[in-house]
Amino acid sequence: MSSIDSPFVDDRVCWQPRFPRSCRSTGQRLPALLFLTFLLVGLAGCGSTDGSHGYADQPPTNRTALVAWQEWTRFGRSTVVYGGAANGYTNRPGMNEHSEPLNSRVGDYWGSCGHPEWNGRTSGRPWSGAFVSWVMTRSGVSQSAFPPAGRHGQYLMSLYDRDHGGRGASFALHAPNEYAPKEGDLVCTGTAGPTWRYADSRTARRRIDNTVSHCDVVTGVRGGFVHAVGGNVKNSVTMSLYPVDSRGRLANTPGKLWMMVVENRAT
Repeated sequence: MSSIDSPFVDDRVCWQPRFPRSCRSTGQRLPALLFLTFLLVGLAGCGSTDGSHGYADQPPTNRTALVAWQEWTRFGRSTVVYGGAANGYTNRPGMNEHSEPLNSRVGDYWGSCGHPEWNGRTSGRPWSGAFVSWVMTRSGVSQSAFPPAGRHGQYLMSLYDRDHGGRGASFALHAPNEYAPKEGDLVCTGTAGPTWRYADSRTARRRIDNTVSHCDVVTGVRGGFVHAVGGNVKNSVTMSLYPVDSRGRLANTPGKLWMMVVENRAT
């Protein structure tokens, strides 16, 4: 099992708005700004037992979630809030994939998939799938349980085959309305939603491979949001906050079409 570094950054997520000079435009944006203020203040109180730390200062207990959380911390805690008036709001930028040290780290992600020659400056190489594969390997998940791959569709097809091949699979695939994500799970978007769910195996594999867009690693569920970390988001390792419904399941999110939730039983 690979070792897991201990968290080393104590930095809370803070909202630092840039107010426009125009009084009129400020008045027009005031409701959204107030919403963001209440939202982020509320999130800052979640997960804190003594009121002295923000929500993101508490590392997850699941090993897979912890590795993803540490990478997010290492590279500046880039954060995006989705849902409501805050939809798409970037709370802060992180380190850019084209600059060091993230550029070389992207090479490590690709190395877990057999391509150490690729890095953050390799054009035309989206690395979000490589990031997920590296996180799984780093957290001690065996390659037989989670075959690393640079494409989300490739590793998801492998997980589908294992999930439908009998009992004892380390990962289970669910439609978004069937299962509430938890730490260490994957939340995945696509271009066609969960059309794979009730299709025959051959059709399901094809739809998974052809329609998946992106997967994030869930690092927490609190404050009415799934907190999930992904690579190649805003050109960095970024945490996205996605709203959940009263059952804890992914809610409709503007600009996102939820395809599946992958339950992590390995860690």
